[in-house]
Amino acid sequence: MSANASPGRIRTAILGGSGFTGAELYRLLSRHPQFEVAFISSESRAGYPVDKYFIGSVHKKKPSALKFSKLAELDGHYDAIFSCLPTGALPEIIHQVAEHAQYIFNVSGDYRLSDPTLLNEHYPKTLKHAFEENKHYFIPEFSEVDRSAKVVNLPGCMAVASIYTLYPLVAHDLIEAKVVTDAKTGSSGGGKSTSEHHAERANNFRAFKLHGHRHRPEIEYALQLHLDRTVQLQFSVFSLDLPRGIMATSYTTLKEQVSAVDVKKAFYSAYSSKPFLHYFNSGSSSPMIKTVVGTNYAEIGAYVVGRSCVSLATIDNLIKGAAGQAIQAANLYFGFPEEEGLLFEGEGAWP
Repeated sequence: MSANASPGRIRTAILGGSGFTGAELYRLLSRHPQFEVAFISSESRAGYPVDKYFIGSVHKKKPSALKFSKLAELDGHYDAIFSCLPTGALPEIIHQVAEHAQYIFNVSGDYRLSDPTLLNEHYPKTLKHAFEENKHYFIPEFSEVDRSAKVVNLPGCMAVASIYTLYPLVAHDLIEAKVVTDAKTGSSGGGKSTSEHHAERANNFRAFKLHGHRHRPEIEYALQLHLDRTVQLQFSVFSLDLPRGIMATSYTTLKEQVSAVDVKKAFYSAYSSKPFLHYFNSGSSSPMIKTVVGTNYAEIGAYVVGRSCVSLATIDNLIKGAAGQAIQAANLYFGFPEEEGLLFEGEGAWP
C-alpha cells in the first residue's frame, strides 16, 4: 500500500522493510522533517499494518495507515528508494526498481565492488544481472556527491568502522603497508535470517570468519578509491554477545620518524569537522560500544607506543553502519544539512 508524500517532502520507499535495517530506516525516516515513507515492502508481511508490526511503534498514539506491500506493487515515482534487501536480491529486480526512482540508496552489498573476479567470489549474483546505469560507492564523510548516479552504494558496517580506523593513517602516509584489522560485531549484523543460534552466541566470544570475509576487499577498494593508496590487509571478524554494536581495531606499524604527535594531528585534521565522527584526542578516553548504540555517531581513537599504533572505532551497526548512514547520504544528495533527522545523542545511554 503506497501513499502520496506531502507537498515539498521527499517521497520515499523502503525495500525489504521488515528486517532489522528496514525497521531502523522506517523509524528514523518517520520522524525526519524532509522525508516521507510512502511505500515499504515485505513479501512475508504484505497487507499487514506497518506500525502494528514494528515493536518500536508500539507507543504511537496515531499509527500510520501504511501497510507492507509486495515488491511487485511498487509503482509511481519516488525521489529516494532505500534498498535493504538481502544481498543478491536487488540485482534481480534493479531495472524494475530504477524505473521508479531518482536515487536508489543501497544498503546491501551487491554493488560495493567493481572488480569482476572479486564480485564472482563475494557477490556472484551481481554478475548475473547487468546494470549499466551509474553506480557510486559513497562514504558520507569522504565521498563527493555524484548526482549522475542512479545507485548510491553505502559501505558495509564492519567495513566503514574499519575504514575510520585507517583513513587518516593512510591519507598522511604514516604507516607501513601491512595492516591487521579485526572487527567484533553484535548479532543484529547477521540479520533476522542468521544461522548463528542464540545459544552459541550468548555468554560467549568467538571467531566468526578469520579469513576471506567480503569486507576485506571493500576496505582495500575504499582506501584506493578515496586516497589512491592501498594496504595489505589481514581482516578477521568475531562474534559479540551483544544485539548491537561494532568495535573495529587496526594494528599498524608507523614509518620511521613518524611520531605519536603526527598520528594525533592526522586523526584530528581528518575528523574534527565531521559531525558524526568523535575523535578522542586524549589517551585518557577510548571508544566504547555502549556510548554509540542508538546513535549515528562513531567514536574513534588512536594510541601509539614507539612505532606501534592501535586505532579503534565503534559504531551502532544498524544506524551508523546502515540506516543512519543511508539517511546521512540521502541528506547530502538532496542538499539538506548532513545531520538532519539524525541528532539524537540522548539515545546512547550510559551507564
